[in-house]
Amino acid sequence: MTVPFPIQSDDRPSYGSGSWLQVRASTASAEIVSQIRQRLFDGLLKPGDFLGTESSLSQEFGVSRITLRDALRILEANGIVYVKVGKSGGVRVSEPNPERFADALAVQLMLAGITEKEVFDAQMGAEMRAAELAAENASAEDLAALDAQIERCAAAVGDQEGFARQSLNFHLELIKASHNRALLAQFHALRHVSSKAILRSNTPARAQNVLERHKKTLAAVRARDAVSAAAGIREHFRQVIEALLARARKTSEPSP
Repeated sequence: MTVPFPIQSDDRPSYGSGSWLQVRASTASAEIVSQIRQRLFDGLLKPGDFLGTESSLSQEFGVSRITLRDALRILEANGIVYVKVGKSGGVRVSEPNPERFADALAVQLMLAGITEKEVFDAQMGAEMRAAELAAENASAEDLAALDAQIERCAAAVGDQEGFARQSLNFHLELIKASHNRALLAQFHALRHVSSKAILRSNTPARAQNVLERHKKTLAAVRARDAVSAAAGIREHFRQVIEALLARARKTSEPSP
């Protein structure tokens, strides 16, 4: 799969020729990665920028093409650059992909043994802010998407798995309505961990209760009431966490 980017007519590096520091052989690939990462964090590189060809970059860094390719593999794996081969090929700064960040964070959360309660606490804070922003920023299209998602939730109340999925999608639409990409990326990462817990704790009675809370939150967003929107999310997560802890206590109790 290729990643589209604008091709500069003269194919010159966006960050001028001779701008890279030559590196020591023992740590060459790591130093190349470090330099390019630092230029990115310093705001000197932007998505689509052409860094050069393998030939020109290996000369600028003072390394062999094999060493340069080692560095480029690391940078590609981290989503920092994209290497295109062929006549108009070369190395360019990657386009943003929040899903890559979300997947990586989800994996690290699992490896670190983050508990479900920790995840829900973090998600509550993020979604309270998202609800406030949605009350300020939601467009007519955002509100229509939330209305449609409420209808899907209502239709799935009797379906344990279906309702859990539609409820998560309501949260997704709410965060989209905040128009904050950082909150959206965080949500994608956290829901990898939280979705199973939500599914396990769902019942038709609880689903109906959740649906009513979603409706109240949406009403607050529509009324541009940021305080009530955030309060609705806080109450929702308070009840979710209570149900989670109650289930954990019940599971840990010894059998009679």
